[in-house]
Amino acid sequence: MKLQVLFLVLVASAHAVSDHAPEPGPATAHAAKPGPPAPVHPDKDDSPAHAHPAKPSPPAHTQPAQPSPPVVSTSSPTSSAQPSESSPATVLPPPDALDSGNSAKWIAPGANGGKSWSNAFAKAQAVVMQMTIEEMANLTTGTDGLCVGNTGSVPRLNIPSLCLEDGPVGVRGAHGVSQFPAGLTSAATWDRDLIYARSKAMGQEFHDQGVHIPLAPVTGGPLGRSVLNGRAWEGTFADPYACGEASYQAVAGMLNSSVAPVAKHFIAYEQETFRDQYSAFPAPDQAAQLPISSNVDDKTTHEVYLWAFTEAVRAGTSHIMCSYNRINDTHACANAYSLNYLLKTELNFQGSVVSDWGGQWDNVDSARNGLDMGMPGFGYGGFFGSFWGSNMVDMVNNGTITEQVLRDKVIRILTSYYHLGMDINPLPDVGFNALFPLSYFPDRFRNVRKPGTTDLIREIGSSSVTLLKNTGGLPLNNPQRIAVLGNDASDNVLGVNACGSYGSGCDYQNLNGTLTTGGGSGSSFAPYIITPIDALKQRAIETGAEIGAVISQSGSAAETAAISELLRTADATLVFVNRYSAEAVDIPDLSIPEDQDFLIAQAVNYSSNVVLVIHSTGVVDIEKWVENENVTAIVMAYLPGQEAGGGLIPVLYGDISPSGKLPWTWGKSIDDYPPNGIIDDPVFSPEVNFTEGAFIDYRWFDQKNITPRYEFGFGLSYTTFDYSELVIDCTGSSDNTSYMATAEKFAESDGTNSLYDVLFTASAVITNSGNVIGSEVAQLYISIPEEGQPIRMLRGFDKVKDIKAGACATASFAIRRKDVSVWSVVDQQWYVPNGTFTIAVGGSSRNLPLSATWTP
Repeated sequence: MKLQVLFLVLVASAHAVSDHAPEPGPATAHAAKPGPPAPVHPDKDDSPAHAHPAKPSPPAHTQPAQPSPPVVSTSSPTSSAQPSESSPATVLPPPDALDSGNSAKWIAPGANGGKSWSNAFAKAQAVVMQMTIEEMANLTTGTDGLCVGNTGSVPRLNIPSLCLEDGPVGVRGAHGVSQFPAGLTSAATWDRDLIYARSKAMGQEFHDQGVHIPLAPVTGGPLGRSVLNGRAWEGTFADPYACGEASYQAVAGMLNSSVAPVAKHFIAYEQETFRDQYSAFPAPDQAAQLPISSNVDDKTTHEVYLWAFTEAVRAGTSHIMCSYNRINDTHACANAYSLNYLLKTELNFQGSVVSDWGGQWDNVDSARNGLDMGMPGFGYGGFFGSFWGSNMVDMVNNGTITEQVLRDKVIRILTSYYHLGMDINPLPDVGFNALFPLSYFPDRFRNVRKPGTTDLIREIGSSSVTLLKNTGGLPLNNPQRIAVLGNDASDNVLGVNACGSYGSGCDYQNLNGTLTTGGGSGSSFAPYIITPIDALKQRAIETGAEIGAVISQSGSAAETAAISELLRTADATLVFVNRYSAEAVDIPDLSIPEDQDFLIAQAVNYSSNVVLVIHSTGVVDIEKWVENENVTAIVMAYLPGQEAGGGLIPVLYGDISPSGKLPWTWGKSIDDYPPNGIIDDPVFSPEVNFTEGAFIDYRWFDQKNITPRYEFGFGLSYTTFDYSELVIDCTGSSDNTSYMATAEKFAESDGTNSLYDVLFTASAVITNSGNVIGSEVAQLYISIPEEGQPIRMLRGFDKVKDIKAGACATASFAIRRKDVSVWSVVDQQWYVPNGTFTIAVGGSSRNLPLSATWTP
């Protein structure tokens, strides 16, 4: 999302990012930007506050198809067959090949509401037909207000100003709300139910704080092309299928709380460096520098970067946010191909497109090419540039754009408003002031936290904990003397939330305490933080244990002496480290901060039982320590939100067996990953070519035969699981007939012969062969018999929970037509290739003991 600061300036240093501040001071701006137009009738909202009717459970994710018997063979328990390695068949088009800015070629289709929103569409259409041009323009342009984004209002038609507010981990800028685990953390649970529940609970807090449009979830932008991306933690999996599954549940959860989610950031938004005019790197003329252009071919777009957004549309997302970057040399928020064609035509998206804050660069092209709502418009004093307002009125009056184009934008904005019943059950007034997020306004304070939310946050934390190494260090066997090292185990010495959203003014790595969230507009403020030390103290009260801690990380002689004395008599040593990253700046490497690295060195020097706990926004380099025999366990705890210690410590003590799995691949070196992940050459028009095509993350490691430190989907348990009895049940038929991309949420068809028909189901028996109860994430990968495809691709997962020792359970997977299809650039359709498909099932992308074949 945006840099939600009043006036944010990024300086030349890759690490200096200013937090929001009440005083202005912009150092950069858009190139050749016109002066801000006058607001159009900035009416106050005279309509009553709004609330919502109850919503049903999320819609089913798959549809049945007519049965027909494909050919199936199985083998067990041998490893899955692998197709021979082939080079990526990716050919980048010249920058103008898609002619992506040509609104005459890629014409915006008029909204019709589809079969799901037809009643709301009719209502929106009837209301909009009564509006003047000025009133319609007012609803498409941001204005000042209490939220980070605010639309204009039309009081005479009972249309209030709509509140848009960050973000992906909670209501940013508000008191009385929860800080949820990051999207990355929810992904590590591999639990659809928890992903849905998290989003629903978060949506309820947005609703109760008066937010109509939460700026969440992150549904594939970024997806995870680069391991150095500074805000990848806001998203979920570095895999299009898994990210799509998470996106579907996240959108459905928010809709079930009667708020209008914004799926973001569309599309191919895979680096922070040069993302917009507020670049962290200097250019010859920074004020005129263009955003990075993501140059990506049509096949990769469909098979990788569009996939998760498609699932968000299928789930019924109300809005989609266009990103900062350019796509094939055309601004994402003025890209007729991606917005008018891919999104509104091919996916039949019936909602509105909202710009990221400062992502709109012009008046005419953005109006013609698919943008519906320009944000923040006149908000922030017009600092980000408002190109519409009175300019929109002028463009309609002089014929630059038609009145119908403007009308369609407003209909799209209001259709979801009516669909969610916001006119019938108004939301409460806004309960915060986003311009002053750390300030306390007693007249606006509203505690909307629910008792069950704390338990949910703690459960997500526990379920996400990923055990990477264990040679006897865990679970803790009732140690009587526990040594704790590292600032990450304890409180921020300046107070909770003292470092703000971007760590401005803080020695973040040394002072911020337990890392519970990343930085930027995707963060939120915690009402409190249960640190690991807090939870350990509570456990010590129950067990009679003693806890000693050295929290400082100065490396001084006195600190070293204290550590050696503490560890000399400790039964177990817990070392807590973290790696922070934030919006607007990509990280330079994968290293752990030097002072924390020194802390680990001290620990292994004085203790033979070191448990390393990592809170991080992504992969860190642990090669120096991973094979050290004194490091007896390594735990990845991600970004757990306010209940950090409450979710972690029960896992360390063995109350809960770890069941988290990696949502991306953990390499041994930055050189293991695709090159050119982040382009930082300081030029006027920076470009990044997605030459790796579909081969990102584990697909790249497989293709290049690189052995990672820990593979995609990896995670240990305190018990063991055996896989057996892979069964393929053919419930549908397929052939190599092409099928158009569709989003049946808005389609008029009856749902048969859909891209989302279930062609077959697979099942496998999971036996707990260990001594304690545990949960296992069974994963299904498919090898498609088509040249240029990845060796294997994730196409199913099922978290089988709480299997008792010696017992067994069945993991099930529903495989849709799209899951076995590839995109034809020539035919512009999906098709199922001829040949034999290999189906492999196991506990990670490289531990697949069961295999079968399927022939359509």
